Amino acid sequence: MLMAAFGALVGALPAPENVEEQARVFVATNTLLFNNLSAAETDTTAISPSQVQLFVTTGEVPIRAAAEINFDGNAATLASQVETSFDEESGALLIATQQESAVQAELVANTFADELDSYLTERQDVTYQARLASSIERLATLETQLREVTQELAIFPDDPLLLAKSQAISRQYSVVFEQEAVLQENPPTLGFTTLQRAEAVETTDRGIGAPTSRLTRGILGMLVGAALGIGVALVLGQLDRRLRTREQAETAMDMRARVLIPKVRDRDRDQLIVQPGRHDPLSDAYRTVRNVVGFVQGPADPTNDARITLVVSPGPGDGKTSLAANLAAAMAESGQRTILVNTDFRRPRLASALNAERSTPAPFTMEVPEHVDLKSLLQKTDQTRLLLMDLSSFDGSAGELVRATISTLPNLSKLADSIVIDSSPVGATAEVLELVPHADVIVVLARVGHTAIAAAQRTVAILRDLATAPMVLVLSGMKLDKEGYYEYTDRHTSGSGLLSRWRDRRNKPSEVDDEQAAEEEPELEPAE
Repeated sequence: MLMAAFGALVGALPAPENVEEQARVFVATNTLLFNNLSAAETDTTAISPSQVQLFVTTGEVPIRAAAEINFDGNAATLASQVETSFDEESGALLIATQQESAVQAELVANTFADELDSYLTERQDVTYQARLASSIERLATLETQLREVTQELAIFPDDPLLLAKSQAISRQYSVVFEQEAVLQENPPTLGFTTLQRAEAVETTDRGIGAPTSRLTRGILGMLVGAALGIGVALVLGQLDRRLRTREQAETAMDMRARVLIPKVRDRDRDQLIVQPGRHDPLSDAYRTVRNVVGFVQGPADPTNDARITLVVSPGPGDGKTSLAANLAAAMAESGQRTILVNTDFRRPRLASALNAERSTPAPFTMEVPEHVDLKSLLQKTDQTRLLLMDLSSFDGSAGELVRATISTLPNLSKLADSIVIDSSPVGATAEVLELVPHADVIVVLARVGHTAIAAAQRTVAILRDLATAPMVLVLSGMKLDKEGYYEYTDRHTSGSGLLSRWRDRRNKPSEVDDEQAAEEEPELEPAE
């Protein structure tokens, strides 16, 4: 559509004032009448019409014409501007040219006709003189031969060989004599008669030149732009190896997408969307992920440890960190004591997304001895019942930090109801695979328009080989149909709806809210 609109705009631009003057073309035609057409059909030495047409544009005639009019270029270029045609019924030869001025058109057409006439006349004279000289020479030779044979016959009158030779020479002499007599009596005549000199005429048929109407140019520009746009789209479609639609993602990953997360701007992707009182398509999409994960996990058993949800994605930039943070916030919102665990130590961003701050430095090494209280590893966040564990401040490789985190999972499971783990990309790192056996549910996230098809297929294949836990496919970056549900307002309130009240609450938090949040903050004690 953009290419079509651009083409229409360019096509509809005002044409230059001198377009009409530049587009003027003049055609001039010189007509010659072929006199000896009947002779050409019977005399093999006569010039045929096809040969004459060849003479016009090839050989000596173009060279003479270019020199006559002082053409600035070679003769072949000038000859390419001339066209010839022959009417067999009337015997007329037409020499036509198309030039930008009437004078030039007439000059070129008439010059080619004149030079053709002159060249053919000279050629005929040379041919005639050569044939006549050949006949005279042949007659002299035969006369000499005939005299010699006659003299021999005078000596041997009855010799049959001499008699036969004399008769043969006599017949040849008679034929050549008649040919020489015909040539003497019928000298060559000019092959053409000028029927009409060239007169330039401005042509009205401009072929497929540019239209003069702005509307027509605009329509043609739109069609050309649309064709180019379709061509570019087809080429890019063949070269693009990323997931573009829900159907394509489900086919490539051989899974049904359970939740669709709306597309957001890149700068808003790391924000915590699930907030108390906020209800819009984006925040409710994360809540839907929470509900789907809870359904897959089954009813919670208070006597069991916390259930672990592992969030993975094929590659970087799919929105995995945003999904993990908002999924954990949605679980905490439902009353679950939730710990969000970071294991993406190459690009840790959870702490900044949750505004988490470490209260005191960790008084131990990375090995995390068993006697260390894990509560010192947990960081408070702005969300009630949501804590963060992130070992990214420790020294060590990504693999060492992941293994240290895994060693804490059994004890962490006794401190919370749910654990959400943000991992590194499956297609880019190896340490994420060490977390797979510890997960109760694996949430696989793919971003439409970003995730590569090959990476998505490889991720699902690896997880199916290693994991026994169920997998839930979530697609982000989706363009969802607009619905009017979130535009409804509470008719019993004077506000502008839930979203407005949530914004007011975020901008002006009350003391009651702070006190209530403090009262709801749970004490993280080992579960009995």
